[in-house]
Amino acid sequence: MQRFQQGTVAQAQQLMGSMGLHGPAELQPWMLMRRVERVATWSYADLYEWLEPGELLDAPPESWAADWRRADPDSFKARRTREDARHADRR
Repeated sequence: MQRFQQGTVAQAQQLMGSMGLHGPAELQPWMLMRRVERVATWSYADLYEWLEPGELLDAPPESWAADWRRADPDSFKARRTREDARHADRR
């Protein structure tokens, strides 16, 4: 496992060097691409909703709000909300 991890880090460093970067702190989401279809690639900046520091605490975006209400700081298990109960009753 240790050799695998060392090899992974070495390859990541080589990749960043080939991009002209000096380390991971210089990587930006728009620099990384993901193939989403056979002939289409999108940057990670376009694929994900990026949050500002503290945004989840101050005013979570609507797209995160339901998951944030389910989050439990004391457990990895999501809490069931009233919304979940209503949705389950409709089935």
